[in-house]
Amino acid sequence: MFLLKIAPLMILIAVVSAQTTGMKVDPNSLVDLAALSAKANGGDADAESKLGNIYMIGQGVPQSDTEALRWFRSAAEKNNAQAQYAVGSFYAIGKGVLRNDDEAVKWFLKAAMNGSPEAQYNMGVRYAHGHGVTKSDEQAAVWFRKSAEQGFARGQLGLAAGYANGLGVPANKSEALEWYTKAAEQGLVEAQLQVGIMFHDGVGTAVNYPQALLWLQRAAIQQNGDADFNLGLMYEHGQGVERDYVKAASYYRVAGELGSAPALSNLGSLYQHGTGVNQDQEQALRLYVQAAEKGVLTAQTYLAGAYLTGNGVTKDLEQGAKWMELAARQGDPEAECNMGILYQTGTGVSQSFSNALTWYEKAAEQGFAKAQFNLGALYGNAQGTTKDVVRSYEWMLISKDRGNADANTAILWLKAQMSAEQIAEANDLAAEWQKRHPGR
Repeated sequence: MFLLKIAPLMILIAVVSAQTTGMKVDPNSLVDLAALSAKANGGDADAESKLGNIYMIGQGVPQSDTEALRWFRSAAEKNNAQAQYAVGSFYAIGKGVLRNDDEAVKWFLKAAMNGSPEAQYNMGVRYAHGHGVTKSDEQAAVWFRKSAEQGFARGQLGLAAGYANGLGVPANKSEALEWYTKAAEQGLVEAQLQVGIMFHDGVGTAVNYPQALLWLQRAAIQQNGDADFNLGLMYEHGQGVERDYVKAASYYRVAGELGSAPALSNLGSLYQHGTGVNQDQEQALRLYVQAAEKGVLTAQTYLAGAYLTGNGVTKDLEQGAKWMELAARQGDPEAECNMGILYQTGTGVSQSFSNALTWYEKAAEQGFAKAQFNLGALYGNAQGTTKDVVRSYEWMLISKDRGNADANTAILWLKAQMSAEQIAEANDLAAEWQKRHPGR
């Protein structure tokens, strides 16, 4: 029997800090170019930096990265923090010059030491990922904090992610929520999403659906597909709102259009069952396929089960096996066990007991009782491996401990073939496995 899973209630997106480059400029601001040029030519660092901006965006002059970099560098060498940050940005992305991580770090560090919150944030990113510097979560956290304490939203996001994941600072969910909230209040959409999810799940705070709804809606306004997906989940399950499948479908549809693959899968489920939308099996299948092709496990397992059983589609064993393998390769123990069954029975694939053994081993190591039983059976029957009653007995014991009643009969059958020494060895192996896999 192929067991299928429904989509999760919430996904928590891990924050990966991305480098910022360039400087904030207002292309509509009026500039006395002649006066500014005169100051810049006279060696005024602030004027040189502003003139670099003008050439960077082509405001009243032909756009020129080369000229922009020339003026920025002149100002940077006079210790102008904004210009130092700009020079670092040019080297970081290869704008007007060959990309050079060493030079980027050199100028970002100068700007960071001069108090530029943008540069401090970028130094945090570089230490977090080891770009141009030796990777160090501790140093990343130091620079994120400097940036965050100056009110820079992305610095706050980076520091929050450190606290959320215990990177460079002790893990502290409530501290993470505090810094995410600071960034969210400045309109940073990634932070708004995180705050919404943390209030929904009660991470670092008590569960608070109204607050979750508020922050997810703010992120959704900024066209964040993950926020729309999570709003869809809240309406589908009636969390903090009256259950409304029509609204859920609407949010899933928008999220899917914005690139949320899980939303496509959940919308497919609504079409499959005619919940909040008119039932449409063809549309459901199209959505499941789109989601599955983007790696959504629930969609892959649904398609696998559907094609293997002919449920809602024309039965196609090869298609079923294809989708099951994709799910199994994501490390899902149920799918791994099912792949073992497919290889053992030659369903949709060429029969191979050795391949069945491999897949059962993967699932068994994750504590999946059915796979543990099937693995023990292969060892007991010498299928895909040489007969090994000790290993067979070991896996039957482990499967039994996980509630598989079928293992009892197998244990009695094996016991009749084994010496007292073999039984003792199997018991020891099973006990050792349990110690290595607490909770599985």
